[in-house]
Amino acid sequence: MNRGMKLKRHSFLSNQECQVIHDSSCRLLEEVGVAATSEKAIDLFQKKGAVYEQGRVKIPKNMVEDALEKTAKEITLHGQHSKDNIRLNPEDPLVYYGTGGQALNVLYYHDGEFEKKSAGTQDLIDILRICENLENVDFITRPVEPDVPEEKMDLEKTRIFLENTSKHVNLANLIKLDKLPEIIEAVKDKSRISFISCVLVSPMNLVSDTVEKFMDIVKEDIAVSISSCPQGGSTAPLSEVGEIIQVNAELLSAVVLANLVRPGAKVLYRGIPITSNLYADASPRWCQPESIRRIAVITDMTYFYKIPCCGTAAVSDEKEPNPQTVAEKTLSWVFESASGAQFINSAVGMLEQVLTVSPEQYIIDNQVISRIKELFSQSPDYDLAEIAQKAVHDALNMFDVNLDSQMKQDISNRIEFILSPKEEYTPEYAGSQVDTISKAIQSGRSSNKFMKASRAGLRKGWLYKGMRLEGQMNLDEVLRIKKQILGWDR
Repeated sequence: MNRGMKLKRHSFLSNQECQVIHDSSCRLLEEVGVAATSEKAIDLFQKKGAVYEQGRVKIPKNMVEDALEKTAKEITLHGQHSKDNIRLNPEDPLVYYGTGGQALNVLYYHDGEFEKKSAGTQDLIDILRICENLENVDFITRPVEPDVPEEKMDLEKTRIFLENTSKHVNLANLIKLDKLPEIIEAVKDKSRISFISCVLVSPMNLVSDTVEKFMDIVKEDIAVSISSCPQGGSTAPLSEVGEIIQVNAELLSAVVLANLVRPGAKVLYRGIPITSNLYADASPRWCQPESIRRIAVITDMTYFYKIPCCGTAAVSDEKEPNPQTVAEKTLSWVFESASGAQFINSAVGMLEQVLTVSPEQYIIDNQVISRIKELFSQSPDYDLAEIAQKAVHDALNMFDVNLDSQMKQDISNRIEFILSPKEEYTPEYAGSQVDTISKAIQSGRSSNKFMKASRAGLRKGWLYKGMRLEGQMNLDEVLRIKKQILGWDR
């Protein structure tokens, strides 16, 4: 059976609202531009009509739209066998789930407790062995790094992946540019690998070292996901509309650069507009309702542009598997899947934001995704709120978690929050958000400006406040599966 889930896509934005975002992002690129220091990138931009002044590349709208027209509209990523191939095409979308992370820690369950340790080579091998046996893991993005010197990291990682999985391999970030030819030689088929390039640092900065690696990957005709992950309230506006405009502009700047390097570039659009915890320490809120909503909303821009999408889902804010982890992840999978995000990265195994992974969590996630797929297949003309509610209840019941009335109400509240727009996507309002971003960047103190501007949004309830779901989980079946795959229970 070939990979990929087919379902009817749920649009969060109309075409008219997407046009507002596009026009506003283009205005931001033309008037403010992106900071850049890479001479190679700056030279390419200037030769095609961009303006470089005061350290920023200002990109005209016609360059953006020309790049979008040229960008590859379909990308096929190969596994070792054809049944593991992944076809990304927004005209005929399928949803795929994969790992992700580059987590620093691994959490193991032993004698009734979870124990955390620093991640290393054997952990990577064990995780790959587990994921190779999980039917809902369609591709592998490196979950942890091997414990080898940085100089050897790229090639060692490639070797371990090729020896331990037949699924498509996403190597994530290229560490040493001079290792790319050796990676290509090792994999033989360039479509067997892809990369993620964090080309942008918000707000609106092209990172020189990463940009030049990105340009070489594109030149080699290898698929690469362009990633930008601002935090609303600290590195972007807390406003959903403002943050979507900014992250879209950031990604478009890299789409332009990719097509200057190689027209028809194989790039995936990966916007991750999450929020900051402005109630506490400004840490990222990866899996809270407003972030789940925004990550799903931005998928609409990839369909507006008709280019492949790299999604993100289920990066739990919790430190270990528990009922709250399951609920957060389930809502994230449901809404990101419904959005039509095709290549959903970091979709399994992730805990403690992006810091920790757990063998047990990969198995838990695989089981829940199976149930979500069943629910979508049983209701092709689904009601999204009903699917989400049932998915969370069923997922928690799978691990013998009893839901009381308060827990059920909180789940309902989260779903309503995700489905309910808080702002209007009008040209006038979008224009005010462009002005906010522009002033924040020009001030040289963007974080302070964004935080101050967040006060009104906090009063309006733009950050969800809810209860944590408590309780014990029955992990007997999870531990049985882990032992069956690895041959040991720790």
